[in-house]
Amino acid sequence: MRASHCLTPQSVLVRALAAVPVCLALFASFAAQAQTYTITDLGTLGGSFSVALSVNSHGQVIGNSFTTGDQDLHAFIYSDGTMRDLGTLGGSSSSADAIDDLGRVFGTAYTAGNASSRAFLYADGRMIDIGPLAATSNHAPSVNAAGEVAGTAYIGGNASLHAFLYRNGSMQDLGTLGGPSSFAYAVNNEGQVVGSSNVPGDDGAHAFVYRDGTMQDLNELTGAAEAGWVLNSARAINASGQIVGFGTYKGETAAFLLTPTASAKANVPAPENANALGIASR
Repeated sequence: MRASHCLTPQSVLVRALAAVPVCLALFASFAAQAQTYTITDLGTLGGSFSVALSVNSHGQVIGNSFTTGDQDLHAFIYSDGTMRDLGTLGGSSSSADAIDDLGRVFGTAYTAGNASSRAFLYADGRMIDIGPLAATSNHAPSVNAAGEVAGTAYIGGNASLHAFLYRNGSMQDLGTLGGPSSFAYAVNNEGQVVGSSNVPGDDGAHAFVYRDGTMQDLNELTGAAEAGWVLNSARAINASGQIVGFGTYKGETAAFLLTPTASAKANVPAPENANALGIASR
């Protein structure tokens, strides 16, 4: 006959106390593996203020700093322990927005007499005006591995804002979805751009993807309206063409993930069904 084992309160207490050293040892092990950091003061360009905005895979940092006297803001690159002033396009100030893994810096700068604000590319020790559109720093550009830049620029004498794509040495106006303005937020390594644009007769905005030379409304590509959605803004796109952003679902703001399918249309699900279909919301 097998002996029966009965758990008494005393035996439970003994086992619990015996487990304490093991738990403490595991906790100490986890604590020892916790990530720690060192702090590096990047300094300034002589003024009392500086901000770092982006870093590439080589540890090169870009940002903006006041110069001596705190009158002018200049873009900088920090590399090999040194902060370098990137200068301007002849005006008083400049602003860096992004850096790629080749060390190329993209941003905006004023021309002589502060007549206009222009998009620039800084490479090989010099700042290059990459007009003809004058970029705005309200929406920092996105840079892909090929050095293509997506951003937002003033056009028509600063009358409106349009999304742009800079590639092969020139800036291309991507247009709009029929409304007055559009905004680009990201570009992937395939040169596909995402953002938001006004549409005719609507004060709101629709998310778009720009590919193969055409800006397309993501609401139309996904059948969003049938699912109760309005996709307002696309904020990022990866190498697989997955797009994330936010929109409106039944009067509430909700996050979305769009995943390409083999069919021409891929429905955007309601939030409660999102996980089952592989498209996340909120």
